[in-house]
Amino acid sequence: MKTWLFKPFERIAGGPALVVGLVVILLTALLAWRAGLHTDGVLDLHFGPTVPWWNLILQGLINWLILAVLLLVTGRWLSHGNFRSIDLFGTQALARWPILLGVLWLSIPDIANQIETRTASLMAAIPDDPSQVIAPAEYLVDAMWLTVISLPLLAMLAWMIWLMYHGYALVTNLRGQRAVFSFVGALVVAEIVSKLLIWLLFTSTP
Repeated sequence: MKTWLFKPFERIAGGPALVVGLVVILLTALLAWRAGLHTDGVLDLHFGPTVPWWNLILQGLINWLILAVLLLVTGRWLSHGNFRSIDLFGTQALARWPILLGVLWLSIPDIANQIETRTASLMAAIPDDPSQVIAPAEYLVDAMWLTVISLPLLAMLAWMIWLMYHGYALVTNLRGQRAVFSFVGALVVAEIVSKLLIWLLFTSTP
């Protein structure tokens, strides 16, 4: 079980991982659409305005493809190309499955309501005068409760990043600092590019 949870790509890769991963991306998009969530960035999951269901599918596919392509280019360069592209695309698709758990978590009505109510309360507490400090003690409970609610999401995000890294390192056979730094660099660039591309798509959609 531990292997399936944290090192699944030692058991599944290539075509099977790609098929399962694409199903996960599709399911995540549809559930996020029903819950009013957005995944407008490789590492993003939050509530947002209502959009057509196909926008959420595009978000998921863009996030997956941009990171996978960047990791493919980086991996080819550093490992001299000794791996199959489908293995990298498959592992990166399947690595996104923890975000499905994040969507399910935020789809729980009580959780969604708590986040909306307490976020609105904290936003209302921000003083108009920038020289004032955000108030006080009465809002501390809201801030702490939002932090507690966010912990499962942070755990799922960390889990997803680990799976992305593990898939990349395993497929490219990179180790140590080269694997870590090249992955982190690709992830940061992918986050920026995916957010920009999705934003451009949304703003150009009537």
